[in-house]
Amino acid sequence: MSESLLVLDVGTTSVKAACFDNKGLLLGSASETYPTLHPYPNWAEQDPHEYWAATIKAVHSLPKRDDIVAIGLSAHMNGALIVDIAGEPLYPHIIHSDVRSTKQCRLLEEIWGREQIYQKTSNPIAAHLSLPKLLWLKENRPSLFHRAAWVLNGKDWIRFKLTGKIGATDFSDASLTGLFNSEQKRWDDEMVSSLGIHLSMLPEVHASTTIAGVLSVEAARLLGLQQGIPVSYGGGDAACATRGALVTTYSEAYAAIGSSAWVSMLSKEPVPDGRMRMQHFFDLEGECVNVCGTVQSAGIATDWALGLLSQGQSREELEHQAAEVRPGSSNVLFLPYLMGERTPHWNPYARGAYIGLSPSTDAATLLRATYEGVAFALGECVSIYEELGLPVKKFTLLGGAMRGTLLPAIITNVLGHSVHMHRWPTQATALGAAFAAAVGVGLYKTIEEAIAHVVMQDTILIPDEEMVASYKVYLEHYRCLYPALEQLFKLQNR
Repeated sequence: MSESLLVLDVGTTSVKAACFDNKGLLLGSASETYPTLHPYPNWAEQDPHEYWAATIKAVHSLPKRDDIVAIGLSAHMNGALIVDIAGEPLYPHIIHSDVRSTKQCRLLEEIWGREQIYQKTSNPIAAHLSLPKLLWLKENRPSLFHRAAWVLNGKDWIRFKLTGKIGATDFSDASLTGLFNSEQKRWDDEMVSSLGIHLSMLPEVHASTTIAGVLSVEAARLLGLQQGIPVSYGGGDAACATRGALVTTYSEAYAAIGSSAWVSMLSKEPVPDGRMRMQHFFDLEGECVNVCGTVQSAGIATDWALGLLSQGQSREELEHQAAEVRPGSSNVLFLPYLMGERTPHWNPYARGAYIGLSPSTDAATLLRATYEGVAFALGECVSIYEELGLPVKKFTLLGGAMRGTLLPAIITNVLGHSVHMHRWPTQATALGAAFAAAVGVGLYKTIEEAIAHVVMQDTILIPDEEMVASYKVYLEHYRCLYPALEQLFKLQNR
């Protein structure tokens, strides 16, 4: 008897609906987009009702199936969505790229100190996290804040729309809020009480593999599915992507290149780092942690450059021209900090820059320099693993920005070792959520067992030794840019 798993993946730009069989084979997918609103500088908001409308459309775009045994969930992390007792959003979802809450970050550092916050949560405090966003709502929208029953992330609200049950999240999303004690594996009571936040606002925390409820009559009618399908708690996109990248050991890493990008690998426990550069969040089953470095603008930067430089040419034509430019882009370097940067600087005021321009700099050179800048930012994250004693023996690339061949090739040569290209680079996050749902309904005992049943042929990219040597030099040049410009960033944002 056939068994399929439906996954709903709430991304930064669209909802993806994907079906997999019980061995991880992609059976079909569809997506529906929605806007991100930027009413003021540094703000980024979305309407959760758009998520649900897009979900309904995406599911209806899939071929109808009568063999769905479970529904898995994933969504972008670090957000703050306050809802009332009936589950109705009280304010737009403040998403991960929103950095309006820098004032609240300073307040947190005054109350607790950066080191103590990192010790408690295993994460540097930053405006990208949920906690500063929640404190911004408390200060600037007090009437709405005091009406709020819960603060959630996107997949938690979609789960409510599917099952009618609300007030819960999973370990991965909880551990990237800035309020979750990584050692105790629960909300930090001391921090909560000191900040005037009611503990009842924070959702119950469950493993992503646990079944949260079943598809309600109303949701089944809207989606055209059978009532009663089990729905798992699901996980944050980065945690789902780790397992969708088929990571099972502590020596495997992957990079997901989308609007932003992140590099992640598993560890038994958070890895001490006196410079507090990396993030940590729990795996889907809540037993081990992801050690993660995040590049805030990856696909954002490449798409911006392509749009700026296109002049009627296609992406393929531009990338072909950029591929003809020698590595190092005639000494033009690009700092991809269009919306601030996370790892390793954690500076929301950092901004993008081209260095080394001359009258001979053309569009192809600028585009290659942009791609190299994104690759250098990822390489900087990977180098931290080595510094912290976490050697990477296998590396996988996935994500929507992997559409062409130029960026993967540059990343391979910047990293300096072979890179695996995921068979379904845009569906790996959904695949990880499918694994969690499969465990939830008993198809497998663990996610590792589910991964073991996957047969996937991937493409392996081999680095060019001459390019690797060149990029080692240019990466060191790139590392000099942020220290040289840091004071300027401060002056520009007074």
